[in-house]
Amino acid sequence: MNKLKNWQIAVTLVLFVLGIFLSVQFRTQQTLLDSLESMKEEDLVAMWKNLNDKRAKLEQEIQLLNGQYRELMEQSNLGKSTFANVQKDLDKLRLINGLLPAKGPGITLTISGESAVLAVDLVDLVNELWASGAEAIAINGHRIIATTSIAQVEDAYSFYNTVDGERLYYPIVIEAIGDANTLEKGLTFTGGIIDNLNSFSIYPQIEQKQEVVIPAVKYPQRWQVAKIKENKEN
Repeated sequence: MNKLKNWQIAVTLVLFVLGIFLSVQFRTQQTLLDSLESMKEEDLVAMWKNLNDKRAKLEQEIQLLNGQYRELMEQSNLGKSTFANVQKDLDKLRLINGLLPAKGPGITLTISGESAVLAVDLVDLVNELWASGAEAIAINGHRIIATTSIAQVEDAYSFYNTVDGERLYYPIVIEAIGDANTLEKGLTFTGGIIDNLNSFSIYPQIEQKQEVVIPAVKYPQRWQVAKIKENKEN
């Protein structure tokens, strides 16, 4: 009997609390409805217009921010593209000046040393290769650039050749990057430099290569006095 009474009391309490909750919710909604109903028509129209204006301003702000975002992305991509182009041009300039290693098809010319070759012969060979379209040249691993010196040193017993002051030992190997056929023809045409060397018992061996690797210059030129001449028209 006591258990049944307890169950009834619990149910009664739950129903009582639920009743209070529903009553409060109903009163809140009713208050809001009463508040809106109590407002004048012109006030409701003004409130609706105000909310509508705020929404329109937010939509404009979103469009403005989207436009700025797209503009920034375009500028970023343009900046990256410009930087990449400048870097590419700079690398090409460094390659031309011998500041970067070079590779490509070309030829190797080997002078064994059975008969001594003169420095002037080496200069003639290098000039002929430049004239035949060589894009990079090295002698015994010394990159040849505009300021490279090829000289002949004599002592009491013999003479030897140097590149930038470093002695060249035989075999002397000249490597050149360019169109291999054109480079070889530039050296071997009848009456050309190879014929001239053959007349002094010097028989260079020429070999066409799929890939020739030429190192960077050992001693980069330092510009201390020369400066860029400004264009007054600009």
